[in-house]
Amino acid sequence: MNFWANLSTGFSLLLQPQNLLATILGQLIGVIVGILPGINASMAVSILLPLSFGLPPETALMLLAGIYMGTMYGGSITSILIRVPGTSTAAVICLDGYELTRQGRAGLALGITAIGSFLAGTFALIVLMTLAPTLARAALAFAPPEYFALIFFGLLAIAGLEEGVVRGLIAGCIGLLLGTIGMDPVTGVARFTFGRIELLDGIDFVAVLIGLFAISQALMNLERIRPLEFYRGRLTGMLPRWREFKESLGAILRGSVLGTIVGILPGVGATTAAFLSYSLEARLARDKSKVGKGDLKCVAGPGSADNAAAGGSLIPMLSLGIPGSETTAVLLGVLMIYGIQPGPLLFTKHTGLVWGLIVSLWLANFLGFILATAGVRPLTQLLRLPAPVMSAFILVTGFVGAYALNNNIVDVWIALVFGILGYIMRRVNLPVAPLILGLVLGPLAEKSFRQSMALSRGDPTVFFTRPISAALLSVGLASVVLPLLWSLVKRMRRKEAQA
Repeated sequence: MNFWANLSTGFSLLLQPQNLLATILGQLIGVIVGILPGINASMAVSILLPLSFGLPPETALMLLAGIYMGTMYGGSITSILIRVPGTSTAAVICLDGYELTRQGRAGLALGITAIGSFLAGTFALIVLMTLAPTLARAALAFAPPEYFALIFFGLLAIAGLEEGVVRGLIAGCIGLLLGTIGMDPVTGVARFTFGRIELLDGIDFVAVLIGLFAISQALMNLERIRPLEFYRGRLTGMLPRWREFKESLGAILRGSVLGTIVGILPGVGATTAAFLSYSLEARLARDKSKVGKGDLKCVAGPGSADNAAAGGSLIPMLSLGIPGSETTAVLLGVLMIYGIQPGPLLFTKHTGLVWGLIVSLWLANFLGFILATAGVRPLTQLLRLPAPVMSAFILVTGFVGAYALNNNIVDVWIALVFGILGYIMRRVNLPVAPLILGLVLGPLAEKSFRQSMALSRGDPTVFFTRPISAALLSVGLASVVLPLLWSLVKRMRRKEAQA
């Protein structure tokens, strides 16, 4: 069957009443779940998996995939409005999205995130329809050296995230050190756990985010008696003007491509894609002082990358039977429950199911855009709440979300400790962004580096003898070295002119 015939088959399957209802219901549930802190896409799909029992396989997949896509939209809402990350993928959006809210531009931040997510999701689905088997096989060429080079490129942005390079490096090193807590990724030896079994898997990333962003923000709010000054201003602007859209378009396109590529790589996930996109936009920013202070590109890029990664992660799952993320691992399990074997033959043996799923994702993506844009005006009215009420709401949702991660009180204590740490960091003007980058990317870099060393028997040239890793490392190092050389040349010219 050709492309148009397959597309027609997918639409005919989607337009069946039970499938249409499942897609709409899944999207609505996903957006709501995305808003709730502490519950990510994989948790939501796993918890709601029993809802799919007894349904036809295509209906079950459409319901769960709709939830998956919906969380990508919903997670950024509370990140932007009240600095509480709804999901781990939206955590990095807190950094600049909330600053836009403080400037009275909450509607703009929500609008550009919705547009970027829609365009990125559309791009990922086009790639899924046209190049899925080819790209999935190409992704298998990524081994530990390539993963390390990719993550290393993101880590290089730590020094350039803030105006104070020293402060950024200090915060980044704290994040890297925190990332070493838990079991050694190669030897399995416990590190810095102090005998606590709960820390063997490391510090829960989402609990840290809730503390650094939500709890610390509530503590900052309580310093003020009157309603917060950044709840004033124009809060109802829903869609960006042409100038603002044009300014963000490059970041949206870069986030779409980067997110799709990272999503295709097995086991990386949308969170990594969002943070790598933020790192890329921070490196490309002309005015580094705006990064972390309300840079629209640093909202549009990650907001696009996480949605593109969600679509991209379906490519290896459907084409090779290899889950690209935790959530697609659950979806893979659903296929296995129904006796459907993912892989290259899936596109020929179960054509209707695959194309019905793809078309339902198109609809889910469109519905997410409608919900996100139509909901901007009423959502921004939350910002008019007095500071004590808002602080109480943030604290309650933050602690409940932390406990919901693993039903463990330890995560609540972690959120509280990091809330106090985040409050102190903000009071002494120590940036949070490098710490988060170090905590997220550090363990991934360590694992890939040590696996590479094991594969090469300790030969560090393995990173430069493989074309992909060598290219990534070269680009990353050049992005650091060239600006330093340029600044040195300008300084020398300035001295010559003065002489």
